[in-house]
Amino acid sequence: MYKLMIVEDEPVIRSGLKQYFDWKELGVQTIVEAENGKDGVDTALVELPHLVITDIRMPVMDGLEMIGHLRSKLPETLFIILTGHSEFEYAQKAIHYGGVHDYLLKPLQYEKSFSVIVECIEKIRMKQLAAQGTIKNTIDIMANSLLLTKMESLSQEDLQLFKKMESYIIKHINQELTLNMVADHFFYNPSYLSRLFKSKLNINYMTFVSEIRIRYALECLKESKHSINDVSLMCGYKSYKHFVKLFKSISQMTPTEYRKRLRI
Repeated sequence: MYKLMIVEDEPVIRSGLKQYFDWKELGVQTIVEAENGKDGVDTALVELPHLVITDIRMPVMDGLEMIGHLRSKLPETLFIILTGHSEFEYAQKAIHYGGVHDYLLKPLQYEKSFSVIVECIEKIRMKQLAAQGTIKNTIDIMANSLLLTKMESLSQEDLQLFKKMESYIIKHINQELTLNMVADHFFYNPSYLSRLFKSKLNINYMTFVSEIRIRYALECLKESKHSINDVSLMCGYKSYKHFVKLFKSISQMTPTEYRKRLRI
């Protein structure tokens, strides 16, 4: 369920931390490692860990500098620093000024260390529940959208027509879909079809297409193999900026925010 990253320049300590707790019992399914802060930044941006345990003093880049690089990029990730007595005051200041959730004092005392880890896991769990609530709200917004609500009130004949147009748009979702193209496909005069959207749904054709594209985007974004730019193109938007703006106007969050909340 959770992913942990251990950043420590001494392999023996990294190995020891992996064995020190029953991580699977705590819900940690994956543990990744980094040997210094720079390696930690690179690894974290790929692996997106829920929890990071890092030493402070390391070659190339220290732990606090690494956290400074990652804090804005991974706002949901919790950071714990490993510190010795000589760095204790330094560690407390880091917690006070933000970015670090807690510390583990070397040499580790099991009960105290276990308590810190459990507290972090619980905080991560609560964040996930909040994120699930936000995603559910977004799905509810789309499920209860003005378009779908209006389509429910149509006559069976009109409903079938708009459903057919919706299916046609989804089938050609990555293409430009003008009113003329859809009108030609269904043997309608474009002006008549435009009036039909207004009279039956009280929206214009472009709004109809946009909502279908964004609903499709919500599903595509669940697949991590697709970048947001890929999803934009898959949904028929050549302009990434336009896609993001439209996505936010319909779903109440950006594609990046939506995807971050899906990391559960």
